[in-house]
Amino acid sequence: MFIDCVYKALRTPKETQQTLEILTEADMLSGDSSVIQLYEQKLSYYFNTKHAIAVSSGTAALHASLLTVIRPGDEVLVPAICVPMTISAILQAGGVPVFYDCSVNSFKPELNDLDKKITPATRVLVTVSMWGYRAIDNDTVTFCRQRNIMIIEDAAQSAGTDSLLGYEGTIGDIGCFSTHEFKLISTGEGGFILTNSDTYAEKIRSFTHIGFSERHGGFGYADGLNYKLSAFQAAVGIVQLTSLDAKIQGREKRKVKWKSLLQSAEGISFLNSDVMSRHNCYSLVCLLNDNAKQSGIELARKLYNVGVNTDTFRYKNTIVSNYPYYKEYYKHPKYTRDNNIDFPNATEMVKKMLVLPCHERVSVEAIHKASQSIMQFIQDA
Repeated sequence: MFIDCVYKALRTPKETQQTLEILTEADMLSGDSSVIQLYEQKLSYYFNTKHAIAVSSGTAALHASLLTVIRPGDEVLVPAICVPMTISAILQAGGVPVFYDCSVNSFKPELNDLDKKITPATRVLVTVSMWGYRAIDNDTVTFCRQRNIMIIEDAAQSAGTDSLLGYEGTIGDIGCFSTHEFKLISTGEGGFILTNSDTYAEKIRSFTHIGFSERHGGFGYADGLNYKLSAFQAAVGIVQLTSLDAKIQGREKRKVKWKSLLQSAEGISFLNSDVMSRHNCYSLVCLLNDNAKQSGIELARKLYNVGVNTDTFRYKNTIVSNYPYYKEYYKHPKYTRDNNIDFPNATEMVKKMLVLPCHERVSVEAIHKASQSIMQFIQDA
């Protein structure tokens, strides 16, 4: 592959040295290290939130957050366009995922569809900011506040995406992030949770620390799992956080290059970032027009065959209820009866979507070469 959405994060000798210096000063290397506290303080400062809790993965972040606010059988509204890991966290927390449609050419909820999905069992709205694009706005917040529905943001891919409302992952009640190898803040594996709620923070921290209660001074006061991050990973995260803005600037240049080369291609447009906001450029989402003779996944398959691997091909570009496991799950009478598996906007969007990587390992030369292939495939269709 000369362009791959699966890649090894770059780490400079300077970053490696800085990481080692932090670890040299560490009092211990476990998840109770002072390095963890320092990492969480820096996350809180950067994202301007009261609490940050480092955890072992983005899935752990979402699972722990859900377990603190729902009971078995509670319904969780979740977008039809998301990754399977989001749904897994809901199911493992005992929740019932209820999929909702997105707005036209957007990852934000379609509020009329949301309204139809609400029942007395609805407790949480999960937003998912795919590829760093915003998935929440003032209208969404107002909608949920009026109905006493809490908001958990799955911001796994959107660290650094910003708007007048604040950073993605800080607008709802709880924000969940991943620091997996492919993310802009990379600790290999890992994640973190942001919230301004003292109550949620205390419950989540206790659960992720095997039920340890700081208030009661010990174990045995609550249930929990070991979702702690190690000092090694936290040290890497501290260094990574300092370069986040520079990474976004570098990705912005690649995004601009993709757009400049593809804007002349007939029948292709780009998903817009909101006015007065900063997209972290996790990836660039392109949209084929309604008259396109091929779908996004068909184009992505052709690109894969010439050495360009995209998330479109990797995730098979479908609404999440079409994945085999969830397709079986959604045979439940509730969903067939209520016709809750009809997502016209999401279905149309995934059909015409092509996602192009903008990460540090994508060279300008590779973008030129891939763009020529894209335009040729569109012309030949």
